[in-house]
Amino acid sequence: GALEVIAAAGLGGQVRVLGFDAVDGARRAIGDGTMAASVAQFPQDMGRVAVESAVKLLRGETVPADQGVRIELVTKENAGVPAASR
Repeated sequence: GALEVIAAAGLGGQVRVLGFDAVDGARRAIGDGTMAASVAQFPQDMGRVAVESAVKLLRGETVPADQGVRIELVTKENAGVPAASR
């Protein structure tokens, strides 16, 4: 991805890379310093909010059009900590 292109262009360390999803490869890159950070999503929270909203709608209740769910910025300080333990 982007990290490989940046390295191939000889720009490693000159371009800050931020990602989204904080997958294992991104966490490793953050830990070794080739990636600055990534945003972790929590799909279990997204699913819970979706199901709760669906149930409310089926009951004739209203739900907010915009419902925030938890996200987390993953940096070098927490890249090695599993999301489940936070």
